Amino acid sequence: MTDDVIIIAIGRELVNGRTLDTNSNYIAKSITKLGARVRGIHITDDVRTEIVGAVRTALAMKPALVITTGGLGPTADDMTLGSVAGALGRRLVKNKEAMSMLGKRYNALYDKGLLHTKGLNEGRTKMAVMPAGARPLENPVGTAPAVVMHKAHTVIFCLPGVPAEAKAVFDTHVADWVRRHLSKGYWLERSVLTDSYDESVLGALLDRVSASFPDVYMKSSPAGFLKEKSLEVFFTSVGKDRASAEKRIAGAIDMVNRLMHK
Repeated sequence: MTDDVIIIAIGRELVNGRTLDTNSNYIAKSITKLGARVRGIHITDDVRTEIVGAVRTALAMKPALVITTGGLGPTADDMTLGSVAGALGRRLVKNKEAMSMLGKRYNALYDKGLLHTKGLNEGRTKMAVMPAGARPLENPVGTAPAVVMHKAHTVIFCLPGVPAEAKAVFDTHVADWVRRHLSKGYWLERSVLTDSYDESVLGALLDRVSASFPDVYMKSSPAGFLKEKSLEVFFTSVGKDRASAEKRIAGAIDMVNRLMHK
């Protein structure tokens, strides 16, 4: 098993380009800043066989954590939990804790005058049907509970797709799990603007620096062929604390500057 994280974003609106996948961006940045590593992001359609395939492919990589977003709602095209159950070879069951969460949430919304009906109907009850062994998690913003379950040594979190809900559930439930189980320390990133405007030349120089600073990830970002400072280099490192990360990055930047001006 690895300590990596794999994100699966689910929704036809994502694959056809109608909606930008801001959830994966937010989750990936958050996980990176927590000192863990995202190994991949997969976007898939609202098609059961494709979701099952994406989950099985992710699990085959034996990550510590799989996060799905989207497909937890009350409509027919919300099929994430049924698909995850299929990928895990588990039956679907009506979760009593989720039923209670949903009942309380819908009654509260009704009491505030935000809904015309209270209690649970067929669509609302659908959101409480989960893979056997799954545990519902409170959704601080919306109605559909998030879900957490285990497959061998991999933890699977299923988050709603509405961005405000996905972010709230991640911050409330997932971030702390990542911090406790996967964080490698303090994440830090710095960037410098170099004198180089040829990425092929700068790349060879960065290879030399990487050999001396294997714990610093370096990535150049071109801004076009301009005869001036144009290539920005990003330096990223994770240390046991801020001081150790700062020291690694400072050493790498100093070596780049020395080699650039030899």
